[in-house]
Amino acid sequence: MAAFQGAVGVGAHAIETDVHLSADGVVVLSHDPSLKRCYGVNKKVADCDWDYLKTLRTVKEPNEPLPRLNDLLEWLASPQLQKIWVVLDIKIDDDPEELLGAISRVLSEIQSPVPWDQRIILGCWNAKFLRTARRLLPSYPLAHISASLLYSHHFLPISNLGFNLHQKALIGFPGWLFLREIQRTDKILMTWTVNEPRWMEWCIRQNLREPRKGVVAGTRDKEDDGVVAPALIDGVITDDPRLYLEVCERFEDELDGLRVRPQRGFVGWATDGAYTMWTFFMTQVVVMGFHIVRRAQGRFDYLEDRRTLDGPLQ
Repeated sequence: MAAFQGAVGVGAHAIETDVHLSADGVVVLSHDPSLKRCYGVNKKVADCDWDYLKTLRTVKEPNEPLPRLNDLLEWLASPQLQKIWVVLDIKIDDDPEELLGAISRVLSEIQSPVPWDQRIILGCWNAKFLRTARRLLPSYPLAHISASLLYSHHFLPISNLGFNLHQKALIGFPGWLFLREIQRTDKILMTWTVNEPRWMEWCIRQNLREPRKGVVAGTRDKEDDGVVAPALIDGVITDDPRLYLEVCERFEDELDGLRVRPQRGFVGWATDGAYTMWTFFMTQVVVMGFHIVRRAQGRFDYLEDRRTLDGPLQ
């Protein structure tokens, strides 16, 4: 919880967190299915009940306890935090019916000044979880989480489905094509995990593209009377929100002429170009391998009808 409180304290607009299910059906917030890395215990979350899990403390200072989804929502339910929105990364290590059913019960038990379905996006990694989320929580916005554009392309025809994609998968020509389709269909797009200033700035630059489909040119912002258009990237997920906001501020100052970026010579531009190409190449290799392994494991399932989440799976 300290990490969430710190992020909001420095100005983050949203929180992203991962959810797992304990042995006795409690929804807990943990990135890993195992407790080893963060809590020093060689056990899985799914094998432990809440009475045991609540006694654990993180290995690193300040030795925080393992939070539940209840704890997060009770904190966010305070009126001063009602503008903070949440992305739930729903891991596929648990049974979708059990995990999403438990999430549904928690959401119904805790009230918010602003309804949770206006503040929470459910992020799912495959078709089975997306279908279950749409059925059990039909009013909540959904996003497909992926590092594979090849897999995400399968879900593009589905209406009212956003995307939460690995940032480096979006660079290069394949990423440009996917971004163009997102722009054309006006879908929610978030990207993770962006911790380097160069890639933070890359995300900012994507929102200087042409307005999305249906945006009326010349729409003006009420506060500064400037021409605005909906962002292409709606959310940037980072481990360092303070740094990201600093990058945003520097970039805005440059656009306003309040700051001059130091000139780089040919070597600087060539180095950046080579680094980008290397990043693109290595990302494609890793992602293709990831896609093949996940498909072989049965983790990447497909819809028979790509236009709806209501039909059967292949």
